[in-house]
Amino acid sequence: MNTPVGTPSHGPQHDPPHDPAGRALWNRQGPVAQSASVKRMEPSAQAQLGALGLTGFIVVTTIATGIDAGVFPEKLGHSVLPLVGFFIGGLAQLLAGLFQAQRGDTWHATVFGGFGLFWMAKACLLQWVLPATDPALRGDVSGLFTLPWVFVVFVLWLGSWRIHLVLLSTFTCVLVVFVAMTVNGFTGELIWNRITGWAGLLAALGALYLLAGQILASTWGRPVLPMGRFLAPEEHPET
Repeated sequence: MNTPVGTPSHGPQHDPPHDPAGRALWNRQGPVAQSASVKRMEPSAQAQLGALGLTGFIVVTTIATGIDAGVFPEKLGHSVLPLVGFFIGGLAQLLAGLFQAQRGDTWHATVFGGFGLFWMAKACLLQWVLPATDPALRGDVSGLFTLPWVFVVFVLWLGSWRIHLVLLSTFTCVLVVFVAMTVNGFTGELIWNRITGWAGLLAALGALYLLAGQILASTWGRPVLPMGRFLAPEEHPET
């Protein structure tokens, strides 16, 4: 009796092929073609754009909060931040967020996409809006600009509890940054500017560790740096 095309016969000589992880490469209609292997690779390829988003976050956060902390001269912010904020902090993170959305990773898509749009808007705010605003109102404008983000970041911070410990620690610093930025905008007190700066530098350091973990995992072919994964369910998509 002839076996229909596309239906695997039982027996040692007709066992379905397996990939290196031991998964059979048959579907209900027959052997999975090469396109299925490509599909299995797609999430991994897209996940690498998370490293691009982290890079944008690290660069813009280091410069912006380094100025707030007093590490870098404040006068450099007017010439550097709009350009870096729009393209590196904004565009790079927005692209990463769009690809994370394609993966179905809502948390990372919201973080990268939201922060990308935040930095694009802030670059325009620094370049055009604040210089044309009454100096007496600039602090209130800045505080109002960041206030809604406090609530958004708080919700994202709650979500980070279910991913891993390093991300939770990093996002705790990010939450402090947005609270301090808002208070500093409305009050103008220097201490809140310094809190923004040092909390932001700690967040950038945490993001740098996350980036190193992704890069080393992709080049070594296995996780290298510990992330405190005991906080996350195993099936949770990670970036």
